[in-house]
Amino acid sequence: MLSNRVLLSIAGACAILTISSCKSGGAAADATGEAGFHPIFNGRDLDGWVYGTQGGKPDKAGAGYRVRDGAIYCTVADGGNLYTEKEYDNFILKFEFRLTPNANNGIGIRAPLEGDAAYVGMEIQVLDDSGSEYKNLQPWQFHGSIYNVVAARLGTQKPVGEWNSEEISADGRRIRVFVNDRPVVDANLDDVKDPETLKKHPGLARNTGRIGFLGHGARVEFRNLRIKEL
Repeated sequence: MLSNRVLLSIAGACAILTISSCKSGGAAADATGEAGFHPIFNGRDLDGWVYGTQGGKPDKAGAGYRVRDGAIYCTVADGGNLYTEKEYDNFILKFEFRLTPNANNGIGIRAPLEGDAAYVGMEIQVLDDSGSEYKNLQPWQFHGSIYNVVAARLGTQKPVGEWNSEEISADGRRIRVFVNDRPVVDANLDDVKDPETLKKHPGLARNTGRIGFLGHGARVEFRNLRIKEL
């Protein structure tokens, strides 16, 4: 027979588990406590990632991307496009990024392995908006924008050299971007009506594809990449 003290301890433990389950909605959570999310980068190597191709050949697959201190970084000399092996349709992607002065990169979403992801898929711009090389940007070139399609709201980035958080949500035709927990894009792709834009960006019609880094000859670091499929 169990003592009253043991019974009370068991009851207390059960109560804690019940409360924890309620807080997470009963869904499994990863190490960060985010229900439904799982990592897409292991923090050690590029397992699960592949280089994009141009004309059937690897796109700058030399030292374009490396891993150090738990982060993927794009090298200045090579860069190129690095994609997930897996394709995703509707999802929420969370990650952190850190820029160097005048850094330029991008997050490809719903992109095929070959071609320019900004057009055959979609590119969420990654850019040092304060850089000396970018004094005359178009509104749709600022960080967080759907490149050449939808302009992002400004003023959310931390100073260059600090880590920023970002969330990209693709749910059907709705694309949302948050930088440091502040909304910068909330777009319905069906609202894009300009014939020239639609002709230039066939990727806007895609409903699935890869997630990737789109290097432009500058060092940018990414870490804590995790995704929740919707």
